[in-house]
Amino acid sequence: MVPKGELNMVKEVEIQKKLRIINRRSVVCTVSGGLDSAVASALMAKADFELHFIFFDWGQKTYKKELRCAQALARHFDATMKIVEVPLLKSLPGISLTQKETLTTAINEYVPNRNAILESQAVAYAEYLKAGAVCIGSTGGDHICPDNSPKFVDIMQLLVNEGTLLKPSIQIIAPLIHTDKVGVVKLGIKLGVPFEFTWSCHNNIDVACGHCSNCESRLEAFKLNGKKDPIRYAK
Repeated sequence: MVPKGELNMVKEVEIQKKLRIINRRSVVCTVSGGLDSAVASALMAKADFELHFIFFDWGQKTYKKELRCAQALARHFDATMKIVEVPLLKSLPGISLTQKETLTTAINEYVPNRNAILESQAVAYAEYLKAGAVCIGSTGGDHICPDNSPKFVDIMQLLVNEGTLLKPSIQIIAPLIHTDKVGVVKLGIKLGVPFEFTWSCHNNIDVACGHCSNCESRLEAFKLNGKKDPIRYAK
């Protein structure tokens, strides 16, 4: 078992090999304005890829704050940014992440098939741009949602291989999939990621609630790295 805050180096070597075989040096990064996608994007920038951000409006109640953060990150990384609306996910009733009156916690944060829907659209955009890869911010640790797992990423790659014309196939890159939130923050500190431009809270857009699963894991990650989180939290 990999210690908290550390990379699985065997798996990291596999990811680095995947990066080296990409012969088209532009990448579509799925960005949410969050910590994970910001660090993943920083890794792609460090690897000298041209960055194209894609941000999804799927009805999330923190949309306005996430959008502002994504735009700030795009400026920081000198990336283009495309905003895509996802009406289907907006229309689904009873989803805590889209219902302002519902408190989101670890037990009710799943959105049906969300990542497959979003990543498929990111692949379409990447194929249009003739990009070499789609970069996603999925991390390791406990996978509350099944569409964040390494197995899911592998299956998405098979779908891309079979379902797209552009060859060599667009690669699905999840550079953080084999580390946890503590490791992501550690890596982000090393890369100089502007964490003040990121937002993780599922519930609020002014000050973070501090109680949803994202806030809890983020607070722990900064604490274990000996750093203060630059965003504000409710008292």
